Amino acid sequence: MINKRRLLIANDASSLGTGYGVYGRELLTRLYNTGKYEIAELSCYLSSEGAEELKKQVPWTIYPNAPSVTDSDEIKQAYHKTQINAFGSWRFDYVCAHFRPDIVFDMRDYWMYAYQETCVFRKHYKWVVMPTVDSAPQKGEWISTFQNMDLVIPYTDWARRTLKAQCKNSINMFPSIVNAGVDLDVFKPPENKKQLQAELFGREVEVTGCVMRNQKRKLIPDILKSYRAYLDKLLEEGKTEKFEKSILYIHTTFPEASGWNLPALLLEHNMIDKTYFTNICPHCHSVRITKFHEQPVTCKTCNKIGTMLPNAGRTIPTKNLVTIYQAFDLFLQVAICEGFGMPQAEAAACGIPIAATDYSAMSEIVANLEGYPIRVAALFRELETEANRANPDGQAITQIIYNYFALPEEERQEKSKRTRALCGQHYSWDACAEVWDRALSSVDISSNVPWDSPRSPYDSSVPIPTDLSPQELINFITKEIIKEPWLAETAGIKSMVKDCSNGYVIDRNHGARGVGMESIIKTLEKLLNHKANMEELRVNHQELDKMVSYYA
Repeated sequence: MINKRRLLIANDASSLGTGYGVYGRELLTRLYNTGKYEIAELSCYLSSEGAEELKKQVPWTIYPNAPSVTDSDEIKQAYHKTQINAFGSWRFDYVCAHFRPDIVFDMRDYWMYAYQETCVFRKHYKWVVMPTVDSAPQKGEWISTFQNMDLVIPYTDWARRTLKAQCKNSINMFPSIVNAGVDLDVFKPPENKKQLQAELFGREVEVTGCVMRNQKRKLIPDILKSYRAYLDKLLEEGKTEKFEKSILYIHTTFPEASGWNLPALLLEHNMIDKTYFTNICPHCHSVRITKFHEQPVTCKTCNKIGTMLPNAGRTIPTKNLVTIYQAFDLFLQVAICEGFGMPQAEAAACGIPIAATDYSAMSEIVANLEGYPIRVAALFRELETEANRANPDGQAITQIIYNYFALPEEERQEKSKRTRALCGQHYSWDACAEVWDRALSSVDISSNVPWDSPRSPYDSSVPIPTDLSPQELINFITKEIIKEPWLAETAGIKSMVKDCSNGYVIDRNHGARGVGMESIIKTLEKLLNHKANMEELRVNHQELDKMVSYYA
């Protein structure tokens, strides 16, 4: 009998149409089908109600992360207390204790998995991450975390080169890149593009499109401004017929807490009548294409009010997304950075030529697809990430659009065929999963402390010396009291030592504020208490079963 490895992933729920959700579903399906793994998913943005439906569709264990509609106000308030709870923080340790993984793996942005570094159960499993390296240099805190991972899997060749240049040999990096994939049987060109466009828009059109979440790094303002410049250029040259046919399609989310103000941007660039958006009804889930409306409107299918733009928890079915891609003539990926940018591959699979910012993973993908790299006007250093980000040249975007739609129809059709063929060569889910399988199989789990081992010791009665430096205090408490000395080397604890040594911490809302040794003691006291509670649950599994009542 095969002793299957137990894998736990924290990720967007595999039922969601987000980039992470799609990646997770495609990967987990293939890993499960190898017969080598028992798999569990901590499904972010999914409640127990959604989990009931998801577990009918997938064979692995589902742990929903979001509160149920029937949960108490106290539980809902706990979930919303801090943003990282949405990424699994508040339930991760409980799920680990319940599922007892050999390997925990993740593939999201740093702030979505950083909490996992100080999990009290770290010695019971190996930690494998595919970081979304989307710019250079990587923040020092992130590098410190990468060094504490058991295995780092590079997403793209650009990511591998960036990590190698900055980290040298200080991280354990898998030699192969994994990339992402696309299902060519699902994402494919339409039988008749012009007929499809006429059905969707009621007339002959030329569509420049993008698919992106409404986030700061996705440069929706630049897209609108550059497309407006393209339209103005057509008018200046007297090409009124082409002007009338030209439209911009932005498949995005709204409203978003940290997203762009779409109505203000549309007004600013005089793009209200030239821009189309996807809308979905929350009741019957019908999808419609309309110009922008800020308020929910009445659904023409079920006659209920609520139809509006999608968001992370209200995504459209894949079949509708494919139709949207198929309606495009040219795809734009305009962003300050990307770890990959899956819509590029999905659009390419539908035969849509790609124009993308010539920076980070976008450079690699647009080159692989023989697309149109958008010249970077300048790199700028972003305050939050301390990384170089790209400022694409708006005039270059305008010129790419203009040049593409000036091509003869026959040449555009050949470009479409070539784009799809290259996509199939470079971006395969089977090839992606094969690398993940090799990487996960290569991890030595023989040194994992067994999950059924006796309760891990700690000693809260040990007196703390008063003449210690911040680093000495950390070392003493983690070793002699919590008895988890490895905690002293985690990025969050190291940052706390630095702040305490400096005597202040930077609060982005209120500037610098004083910080002293008491903050270290208070933080580590919380870790100690959490360890005591979680160890009790780990050894008393029956009690844990009662608590983890949300799992499906």
